[in-house]
Amino acid sequence: MNKVKKLSPEFQGALYAVISGLLYGLVGYFGLSLMETELSIANMQFWRFAISGLFICLILIKEQRALNDNAVEMVKAFLSGALFYSASAGIYFIGSQYIGTGPSMVIFFTYPVFVMLLNWILYKHKIAKIYYVAIALIILGMTQLVDMSELKFDMIGISLAVLSGILYACYIVWSKRVEISPITSTLMVSLGCALACLVFSLCGHDFSIPSTLAQWAYILGFGIVSTAIPMLFFLEGLKKINAEKASILSVTEPIFVVIFGIILLEETINLPKVVGIITILLGAFITFFNRKLKITPA
Repeated sequence: MNKVKKLSPEFQGALYAVISGLLYGLVGYFGLSLMETELSIANMQFWRFAISGLFICLILIKEQRALNDNAVEMVKAFLSGALFYSASAGIYFIGSQYIGTGPSMVIFFTYPVFVMLLNWILYKHKIAKIYYVAIALIILGMTQLVDMSELKFDMIGISLAVLSGILYACYIVWSKRVEISPITSTLMVSLGCALACLVFSLCGHDFSIPSTLAQWAYILGFGIVSTAIPMLFFLEGLKKINAEKASILSVTEPIFVVIFGIILLEETINLPKVVGIITILLGAFITFFNRKLKITPA
């Protein structure tokens, strides 16, 4: 712990973003496992974020911390979850039904581009040339991780995948400017997502309470290990580095999706996937260790 404190704030922020991507890599495992138990997507997402919010509440109670953050800023964080985070996740799943999960993932993970564009349009931030190289490498690597033969040139599906990435970029840019502690922000985002997913679940008449130990085990893992903790790490990282760098580093998630798929789901790995992983790591590596980035945080 003392060693972490000695690291520069920028290095800490980059490390937090990578750890976030690592834990988000388990989303596929928990999500797939829950869908196999016949929970609907909206219902599954509600329990995911409800558990995430409850977990953060327990941390606050244990540490005897009160929510002393600005109420307006807390509402902003809540809305970022309800409007952007939850919508991004839902639209991503819908889009994948049109063009396949692999191509949807590749398109979605172009969201760092939209983060850059939003910061350029809204706040006149210059885009560092190194980011173009990093994103090109990451996108190239991701095309090797998935079977692009799944891609169907369905404009509805492609548009939905792009919209999902845009909404997630909005969540990142918005979250960067919310001036509350990461733990409070995580709580409010989780509650906002939970409420939005509950509404969708009720409207779809598919709300249900998990009834088996297996479902609850997966939900606890989904809500804590691959939602609350990585969200907290990512938001903590956003406090230390700019949104562009955090978003680029967080797209290491597909690598961990592949790794966890091999370990937990007995999936196979081949040469293209190895090349893809190396290429993505190279893009993340030059972003992580580049010392010339002097962009003012968003």
